[in-house]
Amino acid sequence: MHLRLSMGFLALCLSLALCAAGTRGGDAASFEPAVVQVDSTTRSYNKMASRNISIVGDNFMLDGQPLRIVSGSLHYFRLPAAYWRDRLRKLKAAGLNAVATYVEWSYHEPEERQYMFEGDRDVAAFVRAAAEEGLHVLLRPGPYICAERDLGGFPYWLLGKYPNIQLRTTDNDFIKETEIWLAKLFEQLTPLLYGNGGPIILVQVENEYGSYGSDMPYKEKSRDILKQHVGDNALLYTTDGLYPSMFLAGQVPGALTTIDFGSTTDVTQAFKALRQYMPVGPLMNSEYYPGWLTHWGESFQQVGTDAVVSTLRDMLRQHINVNFYMFFGGSNFEFYAGANYGSTYTPDITSYDYDAPLSEAGDPTPKYYAIRNAMKKFNFEAKDIPEPTPSSKGAYGSVTVSPRIGLLSSEGRSTLGKKYQDVTGSTLPNFEKLRQRGGLMLYETKLNKGEGVLEIKKPRDWIYVYVDGELKGAINRMYKKLNLTIQSKTDSVLSLLVENQGRINYGHHLHDRKGILSPVTYDGKALDGTWSVSGYPLEALDHYDTVLQSSPDLANGPVLFEGEFTLPKGQNPLDTFLDTTGWGRGYVWINGHNLGRYWPGLGPQVTLYVPGVWLRAAPAANRLQILELEAAPAKYVMEFIDYPILNRTTSGR
Repeated sequence: MHLRLSMGFLALCLSLALCAAGTRGGDAASFEPAVVQVDSTTRSYNKMASRNISIVGDNFMLDGQPLRIVSGSLHYFRLPAAYWRDRLRKLKAAGLNAVATYVEWSYHEPEERQYMFEGDRDVAAFVRAAAEEGLHVLLRPGPYICAERDLGGFPYWLLGKYPNIQLRTTDNDFIKETEIWLAKLFEQLTPLLYGNGGPIILVQVENEYGSYGSDMPYKEKSRDILKQHVGDNALLYTTDGLYPSMFLAGQVPGALTTIDFGSTTDVTQAFKALRQYMPVGPLMNSEYYPGWLTHWGESFQQVGTDAVVSTLRDMLRQHINVNFYMFFGGSNFEFYAGANYGSTYTPDITSYDYDAPLSEAGDPTPKYYAIRNAMKKFNFEAKDIPEPTPSSKGAYGSVTVSPRIGLLSSEGRSTLGKKYQDVTGSTLPNFEKLRQRGGLMLYETKLNKGEGVLEIKKPRDWIYVYVDGELKGAINRMYKKLNLTIQSKTDSVLSLLVENQGRINYGHHLHDRKGILSPVTYDGKALDGTWSVSGYPLEALDHYDTVLQSSPDLANGPVLFEGEFTLPKGQNPLDTFLDTTGWGRGYVWINGHNLGRYWPGLGPQVTLYVPGVWLRAAPAANRLQILELEAAPAKYVMEFIDYPILNRTTSGR
């Protein structure tokens, strides 16, 4: 950072900080972020670069000129790379001058030391595209990002490699892995920092740490790891809630403190609290919420347009820097949707539409146009960019699928399953220990004759219970149903099929391992004999040549259905939505792309968004695969429609 300040101004900052500290009983330590930030950046005063982002007084300065940041969050990992420029252009057309993105560690290192930076995972290409579209970039590399993503963006294998790891702390194993990861990431991104000629002007330290802890040694370590790669080529900042208890717990010397809040917050009062602790420096709402996240079983969360625009105007009038979270939400494709834990475990829906100004399919909404009009009045206008309009969608009609194979059949086990090991005792290996990220895990053992209560106190997350291949019910974490009465014969086979519904992404339940984490008891006694353990990772499903099994039955386990469809001749593939009405719960693949989880009976999401770039134009056939876990309609049909259904009334369970 380069902060051009006189010694007199520095003394004034110190005086203001200490004076304000005195009003709170002399707690001068609370002002350390502002004072140390000014001091640390002043040390680079004489190290002027041809390109620099700096802080002068209450302003960001870009190469010596004041910069007001009005940014929008757009996560490159929530849409195909083919659509990045479309969304970036629409963001700029609304009058925004920057884009913010998290970097998801697990997206780039899904398995240990297996790095992926190509295609949809080419984060450097995304940043370059933003620069080419005339946007600055706010980079949020974590390593923890929350973002309603599985394990908050951490790779699951950390929990398997290190049984005692403590995420988000100075734990040696965690810090070691963080350093390895960030070094690999900045091999991609260091050339794109602003001081090196790129568009990245701000880099966030950790992520809303003040809502989690206040461990200064950890925060300082996180800052120092980033500083090794960022140097003076971009500014560091923190993001935390608007209450002093949050932003003081999250602040770290050497990084600008910013806060976040939504449209119902009084702007003046919110920043008055921050100013008491940070008397000098740019004010920024680094997560301004025009929408909100939604879990399965909730109504689709929405935020009113008038309130969003009104609070935006208040911030612009007061010269506040703003970043919308989200401006475009996108989708939690594959197994990347996370979960939260309040009074109970609640998984996130597949859609991350977020009621954002740009819809899940990238279409401008009434909220978008209202924001765009408001921005014009404050001279934030992309005059050379035409007003965007919604894209055409494909209503491709019904596709009939056929049951191909039962997961628990001998064909299903050999084709789709993966035998891990036999274990003896009441402690069963979890997903992480067996290095399986998502999908399903099967645990099987023998029972004695009788009737009794099967109990599992720590199911992670949804467990289908089969006796001799017949479904008897489910034990699950979401509804805290922990037992089930069953009957068995001598040497009956108990099969427990566990679905990972997403690792917790926020809070103190973050270390969320999957599988069966407690002894399985039957009639009060732990089942501690021999268990057979198999997995269904459900990855690269299109590479399987499934064997047609005669009459697979959902009463005997999940069934994979398949079908083909061809788009209209002479038409480029359009985005579309797959209507899952009438089906139970499961996952869908189109041409090998996992669209995510469907659960229409619970809702509120019913349709799955299908990017047109994942479809094949005629005469090529498209392959539709559906893994249904519970119940299928009599006609085995799904329909492609040209509109989303994200707020169907929920029925509960």
